[in-house]
Amino acid sequence: MGKNIKNKQTEKESSDHNALYQDIVVSTNTLIWRTNAEGKFTFLNPAWENNYGYKVKEMLGKPFSDFQVPEAAEHYINAFRNCLIGESIIGHETTYFSKSGDEINLAINMIPLYDSAGVIVGTQGTAFDITERKRADELLQYISAKDELTGLYNLHTFLSMTEQQIKTANREKKEMLIIYTGVDGMQAINDDHGRETGDKVLIDTANILRKTFREADILARTGGDEFVISTLVASEDHKNLIMARLKENIKTYNAAKNGSLKLSLSLGTSFYNPEEPVSIEEVLSRADEKMHVDKKCKKM
Repeated sequence: MGKNIKNKQTEKESSDHNALYQDIVVSTNTLIWRTNAEGKFTFLNPAWENNYGYKVKEMLGKPFSDFQVPEAAEHYINAFRNCLIGESIIGHETTYFSKSGDEINLAINMIPLYDSAGVIVGTQGTAFDITERKRADELLQYISAKDELTGLYNLHTFLSMTEQQIKTANREKKEMLIIYTGVDGMQAINDDHGRETGDKVLIDTANILRKTFREADILARTGGDEFVISTLVASEDHKNLIMARLKENIKTYNAAKNGSLKLSLSLGTSFYNPEEPVSIEEVLSRADEKMHVDKKCKKM
């Protein structure tokens, strides 16, 4: 009799544990799944349906890759194959699309699923939604790469991107033109018209530069009233065309001001020649020096 009571107690504890596990699986927002050896879902907890719109029955029998763009699916399939040979997959980042078409970023943990004989018959795992974290990371990366006022790159990012542009110049045997420019009379603008007007002038200058240069060119605000541009050119003659376009855009901008505050820029240029390579810092220094000579001449 005592043995029967003990068995019933053990059965009740087991049932309680199973009920607890089931409650956790059903109520958690963590995505939980199992697949067979072909990668097709054999189990999905309600979080898939509650958060992303698909009915569980719509996903069962289909591989996860059916719900991904090809590039993400390829990486996931590689991770899945590694899992099938006994590897545990921890923190694999991937994406899939909700039923409404939203791109969801997930971090996946996946382990092999064994049968009673110790043979791998599929996978099981959990996934966590990291979409908001990814957006925050992207925003932080954008903020750290961009000048907050104008939206152009900052100097650190400019130097990094221009190093890559130099590699392109060397490979394609093109020259790289560096243009340094500074807003004339910035201190007087701030003193006479206020900081808000000064900021507007800097923003307008950035917009004129965007209008003048190609999307592939690298534009940055180096600080204060100064900007720098890097562009690949077929020959040094191309510089005259670029400078003429920039001056025409400034002229058009000033014509629309109707007698109010006019924009004036001092300019300096230098070239990187792949036949005579030098550091990007030296090319920048030459252009910066010429720009300050231009600015000084205007004060005479």
